[in-house]
Amino acid sequence: MRKLSTIRGIHATAALLLTVLAHAAMAQAQPWPTRPVELITPFPAGGPTDDVSRFLAQRLGAELGQPVVVVNVAGAGGSIGMQRVARAPKDGYTIGLAHTGTHTLTPLIYAHAGYDPVKDFSPVAQLTEYSNVLVVNAQAPYKNLQDLISAAKRNPGAINYGSAGNGTSNHLSTEMLATMTGAKFTHVPYKGSAPALIDVLAGTVPFMFDVLPNSMAHIRAGKLRALATTGKTRDRMAPEIPTVAETVPGYAVVGWVGIVAPAGTPPQVVDRLSKSLEKVMAQPDSVAFFDARGNTIAYAGPAPFAARIADDLKRWAPVVKSSGAKVD
Repeated sequence: MRKLSTIRGIHATAALLLTVLAHAAMAQAQPWPTRPVELITPFPAGGPTDDVSRFLAQRLGAELGQPVVVVNVAGAGGSIGMQRVARAPKDGYTIGLAHTGTHTLTPLIYAHAGYDPVKDFSPVAQLTEYSNVLVVNAQAPYKNLQDLISAAKRNPGAINYGSAGNGTSNHLSTEMLATMTGAKFTHVPYKGSAPALIDVLAGTVPFMFDVLPNSMAHIRAGKLRALATTGKTRDRMAPEIPTVAETVPGYAVVGWVGIVAPAGTPPQVVDRLSKSLEKVMAQPDSVAFFDARGNTIAYAGPAPFAARIADDLKRWAPVVKSSGAKVD
């Protein structure tokens, strides 16, 4: 009798074990994602980056069949948010909005950014590109870019320029121009592009680089004169404005926006995310949304996006070094 009871106990235990294993196998076989995904935005709520994040989250969530929740983690040039992405579990449930600043400029400028832009992330997809525009006050004597460069060479350091702050893309756009032409300008950093633009409009500061949508209304109203855009080709928003490269061959400052995940995220998850984002960016309302913000859809998958990050780091390193921009 005892022997029969023992056999029945063994069978019951085996059945329970098989049930547990079956449930575990089923759980592992469930396709990702099975719960909401966090999209870390490394800047405050209410700004242009946050606006982009919320647009992407809504449409990506629809593609994935799970909510994508935007979490703003601001501070230190985007480095605090990117640290959180880099240290998150490698399961695809935390991703980050990245751009040229977070993955090129901040790691080069901050002595302790807290992450490696190449080693600590799995690039998912590049989404858009954008360029800057060089604007001067409408009453300034510079009718074209060559006028400005020549004036700076005649009087080294006498011409000031504004920017959103040390190490920002509009600061380094000017530093690249100086490096490539031998002209010398004097940097006047502001706390954001808006106050810098106000002083250019007032004539307090002669010029600055700015994102085109911010300046376009003032250009159209005749309050600013646009001398050049920084893209490789003329901007679709204002094809009448020449590029810097038409005067300074080889010059180009083209920023990008993309999505990254923690390094080590499963390839199948990265692939699913990337293909879903490709579908999102192909939608007509996405094209309209980004066009209105001066961004051009420029989707690229994980491998070319990784190459872009590496190339930009090499391109910007000497410019940052020559500018002396550094945050300890």
